[in-house]
Amino acid sequence: MIATAGIDALMNKGWPAADSTELDGWLVRRNAGVTMRANSVLPASAPFDLDRALDYVENLYAAHQIAPSFQVGPAAQPGDLDEYLAARGYEVRTPTLVMCAEVADVLAKLPEPTTAVNISSTPGDDWMALWWVVDGHGGSDAQPAARQILNRGRALYATISSGRQAQAVGRLALVDDWAGIYCLAVDPAYRRQGLAQATIHGLLQKATTVGVNHVWLQVVEANAPARALYDSLGFQTVSRYHYRVRPQP
Repeated sequence: MIATAGIDALMNKGWPAADSTELDGWLVRRNAGVTMRANSVLPASAPFDLDRALDYVENLYAAHQIAPSFQVGPAAQPGDLDEYLAARGYEVRTPTLVMCAEVADVLAKLPEPTTAVNISSTPGDDWMALWWVVDGHGGSDAQPAARQILNRGRALYATISSGRQAQAVGRLALVDDWAGIYCLAVDPAYRRQGLAQATIHGLLQKATTVGVNHVWLQVVEANAPARALYDSLGFQTVSRYHYRVRPQP
């Protein structure tokens, strides 16, 4: 459906970092240490001098108090980067699958929601509160940096709520005629009630009105329940990646 380098570019645009530096084919991303993707190197092309490039990355991240990290997938360059980083002491973190599908095919497999799904172009406070409790990375002081990531790219936000309390939320990043599912979170008290499916349905149904035909998502390889859901909706694995992180002393 799409080349691995192309899906890497979509994911980068779907979750944009505050700052990024072009380094001889590598994109060195920084976002105050909030979320791995926004604080890791996307190694799209091989640098001329690999050791010098690695030294630059490590010094830059150290200056920003960020652990040096690389997002390593099939398109990572140079081709032996993973082995090179391992020899340099970088550890594997969060093996992840990238799955894609046609929006129309997913909608055909989803049941019509029996609860209202509110769609907005910005994340409300109730949306943010639930996502952060279920899937937040860091303390309350990291929330502003996370919210800036959310607001930096074009996206749709779904909320299922009871009164003023969100029960389920999700984000759909919009990139050309593609969309990426992010931040799918359900309050533990309301799980196993079909709210995740309803959230996905609401987002994709709205996406059809803005010219979106294809959808991608990332799912941690070890997350068997989520993978089972996405398999049932017709998503297929098109790529995978993991992070290589250099532990800090």
